[in-house]
Amino acid sequence: MARGKSVIAVFFFFFNTISLACVPPPAVECISDYGCAESCEIFNSQGVWEDLGSCRAAAAVFPRTEAELVLAVATAVKQKQKIKVVSRFSHSLTHLVCVGEDGLIISTKDYDSKIHVNKSAMTITVDPGVMMRDVIDAAAEEGLALTAMIYWDGVSAAGVVSTGAHGSGIIGRGSAVHEYVRGLRIVVPAPAEESYAKVVRISREENEEEFNAAVLSLGVLGAISEITFGLEPMFKRSVSMKLVDDDGMEDMIIDFVKKHEFADAWWYLAHGKLLLMEIDRVGVDVNGNGVNKLQQLGQPTSVAEAEEIGTTLNMIESTRATTLLCNLTETMMNARVSTGAGFLNDENLGFLKYPVIGFNNRMQATGGCQHYSHTQEPNPMICTPDRILDQNQSICSWDRRANGVKGFDLEIYVPLRNLREAILDMKKIRDLNPQSLCELEFVEGVTMRTVKKSEAFLGHSEDVITFEFEYLRSTHWGTPKWNMDIYDEIEQMLVEKHGATLHWGKSGGYLFDGTGRRAVSLDKFVQVKNRMDPHGVFSNDWTDGVLGIGGKTVQVFRDGCGLHKMCKCSEDRHCAPHKGYFCRPGRVWKEARVCRQDTSSSKSGEKGEYTL
Repeated sequence: MARGKSVIAVFFFFFNTISLACVPPPAVECISDYGCAESCEIFNSQGVWEDLGSCRAAAAVFPRTEAELVLAVATAVKQKQKIKVVSRFSHSLTHLVCVGEDGLIISTKDYDSKIHVNKSAMTITVDPGVMMRDVIDAAAEEGLALTAMIYWDGVSAAGVVSTGAHGSGIIGRGSAVHEYVRGLRIVVPAPAEESYAKVVRISREENEEEFNAAVLSLGVLGAISEITFGLEPMFKRSVSMKLVDDDGMEDMIIDFVKKHEFADAWWYLAHGKLLLMEIDRVGVDVNGNGVNKLQQLGQPTSVAEAEEIGTTLNMIESTRATTLLCNLTETMMNARVSTGAGFLNDENLGFLKYPVIGFNNRMQATGGCQHYSHTQEPNPMICTPDRILDQNQSICSWDRRANGVKGFDLEIYVPLRNLREAILDMKKIRDLNPQSLCELEFVEGVTMRTVKKSEAFLGHSEDVITFEFEYLRSTHWGTPKWNMDIYDEIEQMLVEKHGATLHWGKSGGYLFDGTGRRAVSLDKFVQVKNRMDPHGVFSNDWTDGVLGIGGKTVQVFRDGCGLHKMCKCSEDRHCAPHKGYFCRPGRVWKEARVCRQDTSSSKSGEKGEYTL
């Protein structure tokens, strides 16, 4: 149990008090020859794509201005190359940004100089590569606030709006950042007589249909060169937490999220507990100088500590140490309320009491491990883009160079009208074997956030609540993952029975198939796409699959595909029959098809409880 106590200490009490040293590795690495970036590989933050494959491009460009971006797009269009755009850190786990070995990848890491606040108009206009922390802080300096923000601040402005990223709330315009976009400039393909590329300016007032497509586009309309967000006068947020039993949560949760403007909840499904986050706006004259240092999101950690957590979880996985895992998650759950879970009344004094009150920009998002990357260069004696030589250096916990946690991160949106039945069904699965779900509690439980219905064509057609599931994944093709049959059944049930959709930028695999039809208007989005990029220059097989373009699908059927969310298994070979894993129906949701371990001699249907 000593290792478990050590992991708890690392997870809870390590804040950003260490010296920042290792720059996060670049999302794009190339062979440079005579100033040209060629033979490139694209990485996400974990260094693991959903299909465990690679993501390559023939060449990369790093524009700093709109003129350079136009030139890059024009050159690629003239050469009939595919194009995708990637941000500085690239956090999408799907193949959203994979362009193909003959394509061009455009990185916005150097396209981040413009931040202009118009105080009278209450807007902020930024380059696409500007980090959202810089956006909300620049607005705050002028006494203004961006109402909604995702929980981690190390993401780019263009990346946030292109994937529908969000915070939590259904009051006002809601929690999705793209709902606060006032206008965009996008570089799109053009015919030869228009020099192969042009800049299109889009606003709701001038071209509403294009606007509703462009504010959430998956990057398939073109390359964003500028974004303008609407702001409001600065306010403060007040945060309080309480841990309650989950008995009856299906009857109270909707009233709870409607009562508190930015409310969310962390569901500890295995332990039958719900951590309620009461988050509301208050006036700037209310006393409080709080700050959000949420421990799970982007606080700098050392390589050694990140790897200790990864090693511990992998040990638990390989030995199936259920009791150890459940004891760990219960201890962390109970500690969160008493420690503020990272919300501090004062950055120097720490957490003292509830409520924690602070300015919106200091409370709505957290981060820190990425901030120094703008000003420091890698020290080759300490770390390079490929490896870290000093285990004491600080990094983001998910840094792909460290042997930390590699996992799935699914955010599944259930319509509020279906929420009660969805929760009851999840409890039925839980009640078969609660301990099998302890892994879902390790980060912060099953995170529940709300998102308001949208007018964006790829946005939500009705108010939804998220269930975010984070758990380890196998990084070796064909290797089964402990308890994944249970997680897969829950996920399939939410999508197939309760009409759920998925976060465009997170994990999902085959579950993305057909969910685009549940957006506001997939047909209208495709119509705009066909006008702005008629030849699909900015599309790839994955975006065509999730949008159903040309009848394409994101499912890939091959041996072992069901173990990695590449398919919904229909045959035993989609699992790992040679390792005792076969394709089986769900225990509660009978329409589910999951890869389950079956040690019986018969391969026909099985009965009984979930087994560990």
